[in-house]
Amino acid sequence: MLPGDVLLVTGEGKLSSSLVAAQKLIYPNASSSHVELSLGNGVFIHSTGDKGVHLTLLLDEDISCNHRWRAIRHKSITGVCLDTENLQKAAMFFYAQDYNKVFMGLGSDSSSFCSELVAKSYERAGIEIIEGKLPSKVTPAHFDKEADNLEDWIDVTKEYQTILAGMKENYFSYRLIANTLSDVMTRRKAHEPFRQKNIERIESGSPENQEIARKMREMLAGRELKYWYEKDS
Repeated sequence: MLPGDVLLVTGEGKLSSSLVAAQKLIYPNASSSHVELSLGNGVFIHSTGDKGVHLTLLLDEDISCNHRWRAIRHKSITGVCLDTENLQKAAMFFYAQDYNKVFMGLGSDSSSFCSELVAKSYERAGIEIIEGKLPSKVTPAHFDKEADNLEDWIDVTKEYQTILAGMKENYFSYRLIANTLSDVMTRRKAHEPFRQKNIERIESGSPENQEIARKMREMLAGRELKYWYEKDS
């Protein structure tokens, strides 16, 4: 299980069926209505219309789609820890964005739909996955095509099925990991406006205070993990 693995999901509802049908114009064998990106440890980041970009567990996704999913891994990250770490950080950058309702549009700096989020994460990590396509033009059907052809990707569905069995035996441990990560990321976003106001207040003071504020901004800009809403990122 590596950060950067992509989960292709086929939902059961009418909306999911409609999404699949519409994508057959893009790829005739389209079968997925949703895609998600692994952060490792059974945790996935994805974007939905009701919650925007948030975290979920493989356990929950398996239940919600009645086991209708498969997983693929880009060949560039196979066994390369640096790339998987970069992908993890790149994906987390988009946490708490709104859902982009303009499917196949021009894209936005503050919102993403599911496949756009995955494409953006890879792009931010410096890895091209869907040649010649802007992230906002990438659909689940494009990942279906990659999963069927397996030129640049490998199928790791069986690996995830094995992992899923282990997760079921340790449900609460995995739930704790996901909840803790979500809480930390959500808390950081909630505190960001107050950080900025405090720094701006210091900046309006004496030259000494302005120097303190400058150093604070440098410190914030130098944080290894960054998020889209942070002015100092």
